[in-house]
Amino acid sequence: MGLIEDFDLYWELFATSFLASIVVGVVLPQVGGMMYLRRESFVGIAVPQFAAAGVALGLFLLPWFPSLQESFLDHGHPPLDYLLVFAAGAACLSMLLFSIVLKRQRGEPGALLAGAFATAAALAILFLDGSPAGNNLAETVLRGAVLLLDEHGLWLLTGVCLLTMIFIMAARRSLLAIAFDCDNAIAMRLPVAWLELAQMMLFGLAIGGGVMTVGPVLVFGLLFLPPLAASALASGLRSFQILLSICGLLSVLAAWPLSIEFDLPYGPSAVISAAALTLLCLGLGRLQRRA
Repeated sequence: MGLIEDFDLYWELFATSFLASIVVGVVLPQVGGMMYLRRESFVGIAVPQFAAAGVALGLFLLPWFPSLQESFLDHGHPPLDYLLVFAAGAACLSMLLFSIVLKRQRGEPGALLAGAFATAAALAILFLDGSPAGNNLAETVLRGAVLLLDEHGLWLLTGVCLLTMIFIMAARRSLLAIAFDCDNAIAMRLPVAWLELAQMMLFGLAIGGGVMTVGPVLVFGLLFLPPLAASALASGLRSFQILLSICGLLSVLAAWPLSIEFDLPYGPSAVISAAALTLLCLGLGRLQRRA
């Protein structure tokens, strides 16, 4: 069956998943871009894995909540708003702890973050193994359940991402001032502490919402690859932010025909698309500089 000839069928099957991919494709690169400008991209390596561990913890504790357990048995998947509490909570807590520890640490932060990543991955496996539903949902949690997302999950993800996007756009100048010169931002009497706390909370929400719907693999890709692609072509901060969402959107859209035609998992397909686009942008950027 061709994609064009059977568009109506594919839309009926995957419309919710398609719309969810667009939401994360536009918003998560903005989160990654802000981390890139703050030179904190390495923090994003561990945070999605902690969000995945949070999802696994939620599944582990599910039997402690009989009404939610019953809902899981009736619908075949845990309530997403329940899992969001654990995913976003773990993401926010890890970002806060990294912020505190890295400010005090001397030396190479990579070793700390690598150790944190390994710890979070181990916790996710242990919680899934100890959960009554874990063995059945382990692969879904690790790969992402975007193809199984229902309308309620789409609205939840959209609300979280929309709130994050509004914050980034509204506080854009203040966030950039803090990113480039925190001391000057304090001298300008910007509410630095409150802005950084709001940023951590909302970024944690967006990352947690992404992990529990599209999976940590795609979240990793959308946090890291579009900023690299956008930085290669951007002529300024405004064009950088516009290119972030364009690169993320092109990546998630290009993955759909690949995933459907070749029966590939969607998340990894989108990351490969993002990687190919990043290499293209890096090459074009080098040609621009030579010209």
